[in-house]
Amino acid sequence: LPFNMQVTYDQVMKLIGGDDTPVSIQIYPVSFENKDEIKAYIDAYNIDKDEVNQIIYTDLAEAISSTIQGLINTITIILTSFAAISLIVSSVMIGIITYVSVVERTKEIGIMRSLGARKKDISRIFNAETLLIGLTAGIIGVLIAYVLILPINVVVENFIDEPGFASLLVTHALFLIILSTALTLIAGLFPSRIAAKRDPVIALRTE
Repeated sequence: LPFNMQVTYDQVMKLIGGDDTPVSIQIYPVSFENKDEIKAYIDAYNIDKDEVNQIIYTDLAEAISSTIQGLINTITIILTSFAAISLIVSSVMIGIITYVSVVERTKEIGIMRSLGARKKDISRIFNAETLLIGLTAGIIGVLIAYVLILPINVVVENFIDEPGFASLLVTHALFLIILSTALTLIAGLFPSRIAAKRDPVIALRTE
């Protein structure tokens, strides 16, 4: 079939090998450091050159890495959002559990108040309970993480040959335990104040 345009003819001839005029050059650096040196060399060459004579290049490695980094950032934001929602829900549940404990131990609170326990003593009892819950939960969570890191690293190393992919630093583990303890303590403050404000006479009458 005849070609309607010269441009189409030229493109087809290049495609089938009828025109050996080079239109691009592909460079394969042996390392990222060499890649950066090549880019710096081309940028220096393009200085004071008009647009027609400049070398236009595309860094595929950088494009791919930026795309992957964007995906990782998106996944990180999603996982962080889920983690934040989980923390909020767990904090609310701890507050509810503490409040239920206050309701169930109303008579016990009345007995302690009648024996001379102060309001802040009652509050400290429930704060200590929530503190222990958070501390225990944090320690268990960190231990589970350390146990899961071993098989995760084995699986990842088999797929991408990258040892030590998953890790949890001791400082991060301590921070997570402290965070868990602090959140549960904060969640239990309101129920503990309710317990401290119980009237001892009314509390003793409660069955």
